[in-house]
Amino acid sequence: MLNKIITFFLLLILCASCNRNNPVDGFTRDATGFYYKLIAIGDGNENPAKENVLVLEAVMKTQGDSVFWDTRHDASNGLFVMLNSEIISGSCKSYFLKMVEGDSVSFLMKPSVLFRDYFDTIVPDFCLKDSLVKMNVKINQIISQAEYAALIKNSQGEDVEEDTELQELQLIDCFLVQHYKSVKADRNGIYILERTYTASEKVSVGKKIKVAYQGAFLDGKLVEKSEQTLEFIYGTPDQLVKGLNIVIGTLKKGETTKIIVPSRLAFGESGSSNGSIPPYTTLVYTIKIIDIK
Repeated sequence: MLNKIITFFLLLILCASCNRNNPVDGFTRDATGFYYKLIAIGDGNENPAKENVLVLEAVMKTQGDSVFWDTRHDASNGLFVMLNSEIISGSCKSYFLKMVEGDSVSFLMKPSVLFRDYFDTIVPDFCLKDSLVKMNVKINQIISQAEYAALIKNSQGEDVEEDTELQELQLIDCFLVQHYKSVKADRNGIYILERTYTASEKVSVGKKIKVAYQGAFLDGKLVEKSEQTLEFIYGTPDQLVKGLNIVIGTLKKGETTKIIVPSRLAFGESGSSNGSIPPYTTLVYTIKIIDIK
C-alpha cells in the first residue's frame, strides 16, 4: 500500500508538470495525444496481465459532459475489456496495465478512437463536433479468460435468469414505495401510475391510431431524448412492445397515461436490438392518444 501511495504522489507531481504545458482540466497528456487523470486509488495488489479481462464500471460523456453511455443502464454486468485484443488502442491499454482493482481513472480521447475501440462503429451525429470525449472507468474485477468464459456461460443459465427477474421485481417495488405507494400491478403485470380520462372514441382493432410516447428507465434517464410519435393500424403485430400495445387498447382519444412495463412485456431477456436497452430492463412510459381514424 505504501508503494501505491508513493506512486500516486509521483503521478500527481507528473500531472502538475505536464499540465503546465497541456492544461486540460488536470489531465496528463502523453506523446500520442492521449489524456489521462487518476481519480481514486483502489485496494488491489496486482496489476493485470495482457491475458486478463477487465470488468469495468464506466461512464462515457460528450465534450459538453452529457452522458451518452454508462454501464448502469447499458451494460449491467459491466464493460468487459480483453487486454490481449488488438482492437483496444495502445495508449489506453498501457494505462490499464498499470492499474489495480478499485482504481478509478478518466480518459479523454478522440471520438473516432472511442467508437472504433469500444463500439466498433463510426462516430454518431451527437459527437461529430467534439474534438475529445470522456470515459470515466473503475476496475471492479481483473479476471482470467477462463473466468470470463464461465461468466458468460453462467449468465445464460436458468438460475441466473430467475435471479435477474427477482431483482427486477425488487427494483419495481422500491420505485413504487418511493413514488406510488398505492399502485399495484394489473392482471397483465403492468403498473398504471397516472391516467386521464375523456369521453371520446376508444381505440379498437383496425383503427388508425396516432400515439405520442416516451420511455425512461426507473431512475428517470430517458431512453430517447424527445417524445416519439407513431401512426399505425391498431392490431398490427410487432408495431410496439407488448406492454404498450396492451395499454393503448384500453385508452380513448385524448387520454394520457404513465405506466411501468416489466421487461417480459418490453424487451425481455435479450434487450433491444440496437443495445440501447439492456436485458431484463423495466421501463416507464408516458403515452397519449393523439388521434383515432
